[in-house]
Amino acid sequence: MQDRIETQRGIYLDEDSFFGSKKKRKRRRARRKKLRTTRKARPKVIARKARQKLFAKKVGNVYREIGGATAIGQAVDTLLNPVKTDTLNTPSDFEIGLPSNDGQTDIASESKGIPTAFFIIGGLLVVGVIGVIIYKKRQSN
Repeated sequence: MQDRIETQRGIYLDEDSFFGSKKKRKRRRARRKKLRTTRKARPKVIARKARQKLFAKKVGNVYREIGGATAIGQAVDTLLNPVKTDTLNTPSDFEIGLPSNDGQTDIASESKGIPTAFFIIGGLLVVGVIGVIIYKKRQSN
């Protein structure tokens, strides 16, 4: 199965039982490296990588301009937990009684506007896309 060659350091195996000979393996590696360099040298690949880098830089600049993850987190928090302020500054025992249909107005006010889940999912998608871009950029370096 394997050819043995005795050397000063001991036994040297010329054949590799799984991959074949070491010479063939070196030739395969060299061929793969050559193919890889020719693929990377194509004009379309170079242009695509340049576009990707430019896009990543633009996204990074926008991300820094809006304040980074802290600002995005604060924006999501303000959307999810709006601050309730009393604009009239009236005492708590003062009430104005107006006739209304409580059931109908509550349903109508809840159905109007953008649902909160939309903001949560949108925020997660934005943070996820930025995270993937940063991961890919670090991986390519």
